[in-house]
Amino acid sequence: MANPQPDQFTKVSNELLEQVPKFKLNGTQLRIILIIWRYSYGFGKKDAELSISFLAKATDIIKRQLIRELSKLIEMNVVQVVSEQTGTRSRIIQFNKDYDSWRLLEVTKKTSLPELSRGDELDTPPMSKKTPLDASRGVGLDTQKRKSLKKTIKKEEINDMSIPSEKVKFHDTVFLTIEQYEKLCNEFGKTKVDNTIEALDEWQTNKKPNQHKKDHNKTIRVWIKKDLDKYQSSLKSKQQRNTEEMNILNQFYEEGAARETDGDRKLPGNDKNRLSLF
Repeated sequence: MANPQPDQFTKVSNELLEQVPKFKLNGTQLRIILIIWRYSYGFGKKDAELSISFLAKATDIIKRQLIRELSKLIEMNVVQVVSEQTGTRSRIIQFNKDYDSWRLLEVTKKTSLPELSRGDELDTPPMSKKTPLDASRGVGLDTQKRKSLKKTIKKEEINDMSIPSEKVKFHDTVFLTIEQYEKLCNEFGKTKVDNTIEALDEWQTNKKPNQHKKDHNKTIRVWIKKDLDKYQSSLKSKQQRNTEEMNILNQFYEEGAARETDGDRKLPGNDKNRLSLF
């Protein structure tokens, strides 16, 4: 049973709460704005790093529709892009609280779509009237078009995959429950988990659906632990090398000190295993 706590809240000014409903924003746009408020103002920040995949999951809106409506919000200057995505970093966006600067002109239906990272691809465009079987027979198709068709067919197979009960779609081929995702993030960190999910999605995209991993939560956990074991092993090897070097330096220091004490440049005892200083 849900039990929201009164001491856990997102600080939004009353002025914004009064002004935003006066603008002609559709339901999808308002849902996007609420999530932006939650992950920016809710964490005491002006902006937030929010990927298309994350927004789609948080709002339960399909990516194609979310991208279209988010693009309109950006074009209307309701939402502003602070920095574009770079490498593994998602795009940083913020809500423009200066509502007087919002452009109220109707946005054209054909809005430009933002550049997407892996896992944020649009749904496959509708197939032509020719069936894959007809096209595969080479009816007027050159090699490049055939390759494109094969990619489209493969993409359709992925999109047709049914999402398991109580699980959320991460990227194209990875499914986890919200509880599993949050537990992984708590144990290994969100960045590590998101990178591993992306790696699993890339691996499964190059495989047939019947070759995909059965338990994605277990697979992600195993892959992360293997990476950590490799890192710890390499760190241990480095520490061992440092210890050996320090032992040699200490031996040189002890031998030098012994010679200074004897004054005859001879080591006390007859330890053959010691390294000679000269």
